[in-house]
Amino acid sequence: MRKSLATALMLTVALATGSAIAATQGQYDKKAAEAARSGQQTVSIYVDVDWGARKSGSAGELNQAHQAFNANGYQVIDVVGYTENGDLQGFFVTYVRR
Repeated sequence: MRKSLATALMLTVALATGSAIAATQGQYDKKAAEAARSGQQTVSIYVDVDWGARKSGSAGELNQAHQAFNANGYQVIDVVGYTENGDLQGFFVTYVRR
């Protein structure tokens, strides 16, 4: 019983994490496409890494945002970390049109 409960919990966490990553990537893709469509020369976004991703997931979040904006003709010009009470909460990222 314990083994099946532990397996079910691990599967739930794995599925929830995968869904969150896919949704986040979709949001970055949408923001990047909207900025490109409207002809914005610079775009600043907030990359939230608060959901248990402060250590290992923050690089993944930034990479997802960078990939989406790069595919739409933008390059990174600035990344600033945002902390609250000493804890990393996210990053403000600014892109410029190439």
